[in-house]
Amino acid sequence: MDLEIKNIDNKYHSLLELTQSVESVINKTYTKSYWVKAEIAKLNFYPKSGHCYPDLVEKQNGKVVAQMRAIIWAGSFKDMSLKFTNVTNEKIGDGMTVLLRCSVKFSPIYGLSVQIHDIEPSFTLGELAKEKQKSIARLKDEGKFYKNKQLLPPLLIQRLAIISVETSKGYQDFIKVIDNNEWGYKFFHMLFPALLQGDGAVKSITSQLTSINKIIHHFDAVLIIRGGGGDIGLSIFDNYNLASSVADFPIPVITGIGHSTNFTVSEQVSFVNKITPTEVGYYLIHKFHKLSVRIQDVENILLEKSNGILSHNREILKQLSTKLKATTERLVYQNNLILKDINYKFINAIQKSINKQNHLLNNILLLITNQTNKLFIENNHTVMTLTEKIRLLHPENILKRGYSITVYEGKVVKDAKFLNDGDILETTFTKGKTISIVNK
Repeated sequence: MDLEIKNIDNKYHSLLELTQSVESVINKTYTKSYWVKAEIAKLNFYPKSGHCYPDLVEKQNGKVVAQMRAIIWAGSFKDMSLKFTNVTNEKIGDGMTVLLRCSVKFSPIYGLSVQIHDIEPSFTLGELAKEKQKSIARLKDEGKFYKNKQLLPPLLIQRLAIISVETSKGYQDFIKVIDNNEWGYKFFHMLFPALLQGDGAVKSITSQLTSINKIIHHFDAVLIIRGGGGDIGLSIFDNYNLASSVADFPIPVITGIGHSTNFTVSEQVSFVNKITPTEVGYYLIHKFHKLSVRIQDVENILLEKSNGILSHNREILKQLSTKLKATTERLVYQNNLILKDINYKFINAIQKSINKQNHLLNNILLLITNQTNKLFIENNHTVMTLTEKIRLLHPENILKRGYSITVYEGKVVKDAKFLNDGDILETTFTKGKTISIVNK
């Protein structure tokens, strides 16, 4: 065991020696700078120092296959940033594919990295152009490229789902245009906030398209609007997934993303594209006004036709009125003569009928009177007989014949078996009453 430790003591190297050895190899091997294509995963710019420490990656099929830290010193970054902005109208940022001139560095303390000295902006534009053409070709192969353009829009595009940034000037300008139009046309609009540039923009916009699709019956069209920007800032609209979502959307998608060059794929597949958000507003107002003018024209035509028909019918009615008056007067005169004759005959017939009915009624009345008197005499005798019988059956007359009435608890006693010893009875005679107690 001691021997093994002694052998190890003679063979090991310090970490510094190892790192210095690696540093020596790298410095001897990588003696110049190289142009390297990479994607900036994260820029890591520090405003206080002005230095950048980008994380560079390379991806294949969406997976990171290479990764390295980089350094851009403040002076170099300032010059590179100005150069890049002058060509692309955009700042260097996350997610960009760039061509960088780098030198390989190794530090015993900070490890392996690349120092970036320069950038080629035109390469980035070229890469974006390639991706754009791939997206267009794929959409055409899948039959989606003209799909949204072929939709039949409603006669009036009035209910709007807007994908934008609430604080952007483009969105604010658009709202002013449609809400303050000189004709007073009213639009319903709802904002679906989304990122319109940067890494998360595609996911943000497609997510809002999905949200709108869930309540699509509330809207006539979707608007994607934003302010101006350079070509790289607009490159997200060349993304296949975003353009495909626009092309597949079931109602018209109208774009106004604020630039006059580099017609993006999403704009090409949209139902209508306008350069700026305000132009989108004027387009919608024009559609509204065009329909309004058509309605006004139809209203004028209907009014003109109606007035013509009314005038013609008034003349016809006037002629008919004259004919009707003459015909009516003639018929009234003729019918008055007929009615007078009928009235005379009717009165005579009624008078004869009344006389006949009066004679018949007099005979019937005499017969009824005789029969009534006879019945009255007979019934009077019967009534007097029944009255006498009732009088004789009255309880007072029965008591006078020696009978009495016995009552128990207010009820007449008819059977002694229902009485018990001790029951108190009340007996009524012709004259007077007695109270008795049952003994047996």
